[in-house]
Amino acid sequence: MKSIFKKIRKKVLNKTQIGKYFLYAIGEILLIIIGILIAVNINERIKKSEDAKLRCTYLNELLYTFEYDIKDVKGNIKAFKEWNPKIHNLFNALKGDTLSKIDSLYEKFGTVGNFIFFGQRSKSKIEELKYSNTNLIKNRKLKNKILLYQDENISFIRVLEKRYDLVGEDIRDYYTNHFKGYNYGKAFPINIETIKKDNRYFSLVFQRLKMNYLLQEHYEKLILKQEEIKVLIIQEIEKNCN
Repeated sequence: MKSIFKKIRKKVLNKTQIGKYFLYAIGEILLIIIGILIAVNINERIKKSEDAKLRCTYLNELLYTFEYDIKDVKGNIKAFKEWNPKIHNLFNALKGDTLSKIDSLYEKFGTVGNFIFFGQRSKSKIEELKYSNTNLIKNRKLKNKILLYQDENISFIRVLEKRYDLVGEDIRDYYTNHFKGYNYGKAFPINIETIKKDNRYFSLVFQRLKMNYLLQEHYEKLILKQEEIKVLIIQEIEKNCN
């Protein structure tokens, strides 16, 4: 009889131990899961913090490059405003055969040889925005405006600048053969009578003047786009980085 009770008691104890072990195992698993969730949450917070810092650094660098670009384009516009009246004066004198009557003639000859282009500093930052694995700008409207600016406005300016440079190559070639010096403020024709009667030179001056006015017009339009994007970048920095 004693042996029967011992067996029953042993079975109850074994069942109790199994139950306790089972509860212990469940507790261990829950602790592991909670630990994993905490670690994941911490990693996500660290990643979000790092991404936020990266975005703010990027936005400030982007703003700096746009400010530089605006200054560059304004400088180009200022140059055209100084050059174009002089070239226009020379063009009218060639057209009316009155070269001997205009002031600072050699300076105006030299001005025709002047050239300029937009040295865009923001290009590398825009390329970074386009191809980065990190979402550098969360504001989709701003991001699309910047990419559209690069793909349309800048692309169009580059087409104009290529045409402008082709005219410039013809002018440089002409000046090399018919002038002593150019693009240094003054140019002295080897034979001014030949210049007066040369339709090719007249055509080159006209093309230079036409391209200068065209580029000036589109640089002025470009400034408006740049200023608009600059304001949006500043707003994004104030919203997310202060």
